[in-house]
Amino acid sequence: MPDWNNQDDFFQFTRGTFVRNEAEQLASRRVKFDMNELTRVASSSVGADSCIMAKKLPDGMYNRTFLLSMDDGQEVIAKVPNPNSGAPYFTTASEVATMDFARHTLNAPVPKVFKYECRSSNPVGAEFIIMEKVAGVQLSQVWSKMELVDKMKLRLDLARLQSSWLSLKFTGYGALYYSRDLENPPRNVLYTKSSGESVSDENFAIGPVTGRDWFDEGRGNLLLDRGPWKCVHDYYNAIANREKSAISEIKPAPKPTVMVCGPGIYQPRISDKLAAIDSYLKINDALLPTESSLISSHIWHNDLHAENIFVDPLDHTRISGIIDWQGMDLLPLIEHNIDPSFIEYTGPEPDTLEPPQLKDTGLRGAEKAAALKQYFDEALFIASRKITLKRLPNAYAATQFQRTDAFNLLILARRLFEFGEAHFNSLVLSLRQAWPTLPAVQASLPPREFPVSIDETRSQEIKSSSESALLAMQLMDEVKGRLGPLWPDKDAVAYEDYGRTKSALCEIREEIVMRFGKTEDEREELRKLWPFDD
Repeated sequence: MPDWNNQDDFFQFTRGTFVRNEAEQLASRRVKFDMNELTRVASSSVGADSCIMAKKLPDGMYNRTFLLSMDDGQEVIAKVPNPNSGAPYFTTASEVATMDFARHTLNAPVPKVFKYECRSSNPVGAEFIIMEKVAGVQLSQVWSKMELVDKMKLRLDLARLQSSWLSLKFTGYGALYYSRDLENPPRNVLYTKSSGESVSDENFAIGPVTGRDWFDEGRGNLLLDRGPWKCVHDYYNAIANREKSAISEIKPAPKPTVMVCGPGIYQPRISDKLAAIDSYLKINDALLPTESSLISSHIWHNDLHAENIFVDPLDHTRISGIIDWQGMDLLPLIEHNIDPSFIEYTGPEPDTLEPPQLKDTGLRGAEKAAALKQYFDEALFIASRKITLKRLPNAYAATQFQRTDAFNLLILARRLFEFGEAHFNSLVLSLRQAWPTLPAVQASLPPREFPVSIDETRSQEIKSSSESALLAMQLMDEVKGRLGPLWPDKDAVAYEDYGRTKSALCEIREEIVMRFGKTEDEREELRKLWPFDD
């Protein structure tokens, strides 16, 4: 048999490279293990004698996956998490249990798991999951060729599955695990059905969260309360304490890639970040909707892009498989991505569900094609929202709450360590006027006074900081526009674009340095705060 351990590409990220913290990012995606042993375990798990072919699939940002072919014709998928995938042990344990629950309790088309290990102290030398290969074709291969009516039929099929996800309300917030994979798992009611029936399933329990925002940018090394939580308010308070710990303990702070920071533009201050967290802790309970259905705990797949969905090869309107359940936590409904990512609409959210109007502006060529695409994308988005309204009314209500300033504050609070404090503090300032109209405030007896004290001097500081931060984001938007297809999505670029991308970024950096740096010290500070590598 081949010595699979000689294939260096099996153990490292090979889809491209990075223009931000390149060495660190590549190292966080490098994992060494015994591939020969992994193929042996895989063949044994399905009753085959041996694995005769191992093919590495395109790299994800957090995992290594392989297609393994057996001597008897069977094919399985092997998944090995990268060091950056999240909490060791818990990330794999939760993914496997979530897949099993979705497959058997919710009847979702999820791959069957044949074998898994949550600890790296096994003969393979790494955590892994061996699962069945999903039948069908990836939606990404057929989506652009599908007629609009078939796309809507597919969206209806997804709504059928999502309706099942909404039919269960869990009794806590966190992540799902097998009870056997947790120390001292809680033995209580796990979820309630839409009929009102309470279910205690001794095979499953709720444990710590595994989502990315609890581990990115060094958060994984912090001692945090990662749940599980029985109360929704405890969950939101834990987010604030997480960000506060990150701001106080992780040095140096990450350089945000959503804005250009430095003298003459915007300079993040720890004091502003901590002030934002202090405000958040005082107001977050009042930001939540009063409808219990919007803050109840649900299982959900939050990354439904076209590569995670497989469809019937003979009927592209029927979903045959949904993959990649890593990090799919049990969260309040308003925290989930209700709109599937394969509905690729990037324009402003429509104010109504009325069909869009195609305006004849006399455009020609590429501009006309772009306008037509935008029109059809918006029409598809609105049609998808109509399906959500009709088939998943609670989910639709969640999308409407997600348009509010209250939700924007909840979202910004998740990443105050990296960015967003200026906009957050500005929204708090605006909230002072709207505070008496919040449903949670109106429901309290006696009505609560606005709990954040902001004098006129502080008010002017917040306004000035918000204007500077807006300029900083506009500058980065300009950078993104100038780079076009060379823009490093998630900091990564293809190998063939690496040189051109770095050269373009350095050229733009120097333009910004000379534009905003009034002294040599300021120019040096701007270069230091530039988020991309030299």
